[in-house]
Amino acid sequence: MDRRLLDAAFDLFVTQGFSATSCEAVARRAGAGKASLYARFPSKGHLFEAVVRRHAKARPAAAEMDPGLMLEDRLRQVGRDMLEHALRPETLAMMRQVVATADRFPAVAAEASRIGWEGGRDRVRHAICSGADRPAAVEALIDQFIDLVFAPHQLRALLGEDRGDLRDQAGARVDRAISILKATGMLPRLVETEAGVL
Repeated sequence: MDRRLLDAAFDLFVTQGFSATSCEAVARRAGAGKASLYARFPSKGHLFEAVVRRHAKARPAAAEMDPGLMLEDRLRQVGRDMLEHALRPETLAMMRQVVATADRFPAVAAEASRIGWEGGRDRVRHAICSGADRPAAVEALIDQFIDLVFAPHQLRALLGEDRGDLRDQAGARVDRAISILKATGMLPRLVETEAGVL
């Protein structure tokens, strides 16, 4: 029952917004009675919080990394994967609702942000640490990579830029971030030798 209620609430919140969604409409969409809904979620605010928490935690599992890939290639893969997930219509719609209701539910917005950032950090950490060429300052590299790759792209998407254009630009954004990280010394430069790349 909880799943049906949360699915129905998610659909209504992202299509109609928080204010226009009633608990009665959620119960109707889920095929449940109002008493069942209120027994689980005492208010629309509690229901919204449960929807946000579930959506924030439902990120795709980190893609398996080939340990033979160089660090830069692992970062390229995880960066593109993160941007692809961030540009999904349902992800953008839910994030817009969180932003729109942040003044009413600041703790929910903060929790959604925390869950999202921790998930992103975990994915990037996995990519960095899954090869033999792990750099020294892993945590600093994670923060810089996410700031350069994810934050500006996500903001542009939330403000309504075309998702197709942003998806087309994702690879270039990741490559630009890697170039900046190399230039600042956060990411070791590869050295060309006669035997190959070190």
